[in-house]
Amino acid sequence: KNLESMAFVLDYVQWCISKSFQPEKRDRANEERLTRIHEGTKDLKKQWDMPTKTSSYWKNKRAQGKYEYDSQPGLKKMLGRRGPYEGYNLD
Repeated sequence: KNLESMAFVLDYVQWCISKSFQPEKRDRANEERLTRIHEGTKDLKKQWDMPTKTSSYWKNKRAQGKYEYDSQPGLKKMLGRRGPYEGYNLD
């Protein structure tokens, strides 16, 4: 039993050493992994480029009313007043 466990440990250590001394293979595997990650992010970047709301959304009465209300000069000068759409969700 003791010899079997020693043989397993020895095989494992040899495998680790042989794997660590293959820089070309290791670099190729790392490059493939990074390429897969980069390919996967392309769809996400396309989604980020798209607007969250259509241009017609901002022309509806509710959004226009909110913009008009927030644009009143008296409200703009009030202490602690936020920007027109800062932290505001119309949905």
